[in-house]
Amino acid sequence: MKLGHETTLRQTTGLKLGLEARRAIGFLSLTNSDLTELLREAASDNPVLRLRLPPMAEAPEAEAQGPSLSAHVLAQLPHLVPRAADQTVALALAEALDAAGFVTAPLEQIAARLGCSVPRVTQVLSALQRIEPRGLFARSLTECLALQLAETGPVGAEMQRVLDHLPVLAEGGMAALAAQTGLSAARLTPHLAQLRGLDPRPAAQFAQGPARTRVPDLIFAFEAGGWQARLNPETLPQAWLDTALAGAAPRGSALSQSRQQARLLLRALEKRNRALLLLGAVLARTQAGFLTRGVAALQPLTMRQVAQEIGMHESSVGRMVNSGSAATPAGTVALRAFFGGRASRGDGTASAAAVTAQLRALIAAETAVLSDASLSEALGAAGMRVSRRVVAKYRAQAGIPPAHLRRRR
Repeated sequence: MKLGHETTLRQTTGLKLGLEARRAIGFLSLTNSDLTELLREAASDNPVLRLRLPPMAEAPEAEAQGPSLSAHVLAQLPHLVPRAADQTVALALAEALDAAGFVTAPLEQIAARLGCSVPRVTQVLSALQRIEPRGLFARSLTECLALQLAETGPVGAEMQRVLDHLPVLAEGGMAALAAQTGLSAARLTPHLAQLRGLDPRPAAQFAQGPARTRVPDLIFAFEAGGWQARLNPETLPQAWLDTALAGAAPRGSALSQSRQQARLLLRALEKRNRALLLLGAVLARTQAGFLTRGVAALQPLTMRQVAQEIGMHESSVGRMVNSGSAATPAGTVALRAFFGGRASRGDGTASAAAVTAQLRALIAAETAVLSDASLSEALGAAGMRVSRRVVAKYRAQAGIPPAHLRRRR
């Protein structure tokens, strides 16, 4: 056997993004608040970068108290709920958390507000309940303790009986709990000892303070006879280069490198703000009805359509849409609320969200219970021509019972 060396040439074709392009793409997924924090850190390390914080920026002293519950949840949310389509539901559930970390709003209410089905909200909730510390996103003390117990293994039958009747303990003591569960005091004692070692308030470790509401990155206002979009000056940081200090930096020095890094960052910031304004301009024009009359006037719109119009990749538009929010006459909404597919098997002019919203309005106002066929006719009179089968589909997805069940109520 002979040993030898062999040299092989291989040619490959690939696309490699430069630092500036990667940073610009990364900036697209940042809200104005996230951008403020990033620039604050960059300015603390770069002597030639100057920063003016927006009026609504949090004071640094507040951060010293530790991370807030909302910051912790938002940091974990992309890992727990990777599908962008489910993250709007996840944010709604996060907004429903109380100081103990429990979901206080009924899932039916959250589903109705988002125009989605209760099973979908339940599925997203189950994903969020994997968050640490365990017990967050529980709907009751019993579920909170059960989530913590399940982390170490299956919950046994006896422990499950104790959990199911736990409120009895506070009302009637050990004797009442024993009577309800059929377990003796000797059997109950180790189970109760295990429960006492759990945390009934999993959110207590996080910094407490005023509830943080979602602050808008864009503002839609009706001006000069039409809807206009502008960046929110209350949340947008301002950054610039200290030209006097940067100009005195000799080539190759540490100060010169800081100047180059600051320029790259400022260009990425400018591209991000320009892209967000382009997105806002398209939304203001295509969804003027939504801004004026609400979700019932939402037009079919996809991120691919917007990407083609503003000359960006669809994934870049998705980054802005998934993270951004806007101030509208109806309040602050996620940018995803402006998007929706066409109603299936309809006339192509109405979005699925608009059809669902109109269905809710018709059913809420009915004096005599309307069948799916009657609802189809009513939608057609309102300019939304959809079949009876489509009505039945969207009614079921919205968690609205059929006519014969509504009639019994």
